[in-house]
Amino acid sequence: MTDASPTSGITRLLRAFHLRCPACGARGILAHWLQLAPRCPSCGLRPDRGEPDHFLGAYVISLGAAETVAVLLWLVLLALSWPDPSWTFMQWSAAALVVLTPVALYPFTRLLFLAIDLTAQPRRPGDFGDDEDVYR
Repeated sequence: MTDASPTSGITRLLRAFHLRCPACGARGILAHWLQLAPRCPSCGLRPDRGEPDHFLGAYVISLGAAETVAVLLWLVLLALSWPDPSWTFMQWSAAALVVLTPVALYPFTRLLFLAIDLTAQPRRPGDFGDDEDVYR
């Protein structure tokens, strides 16, 4: 199987936000919430693109997104409980948000980085199932 027609970066990002393969738009790229399948079942794209540290880009995006979401949710909690917020509750909710938000956003940030990487570095040998032996 090969990569279909060339797609724009916006299309790839939208596919990633819908938890679909950024290359072809098919479902099934997630093995489960915290793990991607070894290959897209439709186009054969390798989510790691043959690089063992490919997850680091997703980690950076996840960290930034998680911290931003955690701060925004904490500010909403603060506004809703104003003028007498429970600072103990606010402290524990902030700690929970910082821990739970990366887990909740992981598949989105992983596929988002894959979409960005596919846009910045278009198809390379070994990315899809038809030329698998290149990285062996």
